Amino acid sequence: MMHNANISSNTIAALCSFAIIASAYAQSDVVPAPKQSRPLAIVHAIVHTATLAQPVIEDGHVLFDGGRIVSVGAGVPELPSNCEIFDAKGMHVSPGFCAFPTTLGLVETLSVESTDDRREFGELHPESTPSVAINPDSDLLTVARAAGILLAVTVPGSGLVAGSASAIRLDGWTPAELTVDPSVGLVLTWPMVEPTRSFASRRSPEDQKKRAKEDLEKIGRFFDEMAAINAARAADPTVAHDERAEAMRDVLSGKDPVFVEVGSASQIESAVTWMKARGLRTVIVGAEGVESAIPLLKAEGIPVIVRGVHRVPGQRHARTDAAYTLPKKLADADIFFSIATGDEPAHERNLPHHAATAAAFGLDPEAALRAVTANPCVIAGLATRYGTLAPLQSASIIVTRGHPLELTSDVAAAWIDGRSIDLTSHQSQMKSKYETKLKQQGSLSK
Repeated sequence: MMHNANISSNTIAALCSFAIIASAYAQSDVVPAPKQSRPLAIVHAIVHTATLAQPVIEDGHVLFDGGRIVSVGAGVPELPSNCEIFDAKGMHVSPGFCAFPTTLGLVETLSVESTDDRREFGELHPESTPSVAINPDSDLLTVARAAGILLAVTVPGSGLVAGSASAIRLDGWTPAELTVDPSVGLVLTWPMVEPTRSFASRRSPEDQKKRAKEDLEKIGRFFDEMAAINAARAADPTVAHDERAEAMRDVLSGKDPVFVEVGSASQIESAVTWMKARGLRTVIVGAEGVESAIPLLKAEGIPVIVRGVHRVPGQRHARTDAAYTLPKKLADADIFFSIATGDEPAHERNLPHHAATAAAFGLDPEAALRAVTANPCVIAGLATRYGTLAPLQSASIIVTRGHPLELTSDVAAAWIDGRSIDLTSHQSQMKSKYETKLKQQGSLSK
């Protein structure tokens, strides 16, 4: 209404102050864990290793020390002196889940701009690294952790060349302590190569085609320029340092992959062709159009990150269960894949439920577990340390009451790099608060 346009500057300042204060109060007060001080053995558990060789061990153990796994196997091992015992009889043990891609740690409250660090200005900023902007006190980290998510690969969210993807652990005092690898690959948003007719689109088909052509040319020129700068510096070290070119070095050499975000089969075909011509490693990130592109993805050996299983069909002619059965179809085609939520960070806690739905629609349960543990770590280049339960791997482990993917299961205990994690979150604190209220009212048995 018109009278709202006359709000005083004092009122605006007060509202801004309130928003900042409210967001500050949202910060977690859970204390990060200290380093592991003595060996710990989880015994008598059903162990899900997330490996192909021995996926499940009945009545098994996991022994770890100094943050690394020492032994995994059946029965109880010979225990070192001063070893702590965690009796997990009737419970399940698995690697912690890995959320990839996600914006966990980059945004706290979507309606409060000061808590949102997902975006940078401009369209071409490969030097943008999310790990430096992670908020270690985010309440959303503790909520995700309570659901068994111990690792994440955070991604920037704007531009054609959005920046690097950063791998983090969900525990630590500072962004540096959370960071596992500041750059595991480049995030690239592929242009729409075919026009769409939608009520949400404000551009005509002709304008869409023109925009797509311009964006593709822009990406091509940028990659060529960055390659030229790196070649010039290799030939002459006195050439001026270029932060963007340096950020592209490992991608252009093929050491790191390009995570290409797509939304249709035509985008996948265009991106795969373009990337192959330049000899770049490609990972497709998306869901719509992936099923149609399976023959191409299989032929080129390109991994896929399925961005969300809990989705409605994107097209009228699609089957109602298309999203649920996609992981099974990828597995049947021997295409390497992982599963993500494709949702805002507040809902990353549902990651195991996405994998569970894929299992309910035909995917082998242990393959579904690998899709949210081992596989995202392989795709992100973290597999030598994270994602499986095996000797020398990081002791980033969860213990659950029930199968790790079962919707009724809860996380009983967790360790990140051997550190015992406090699973308290603001949600558990609120639950405890109102259980106390019910007890005081005599509505809940003590």
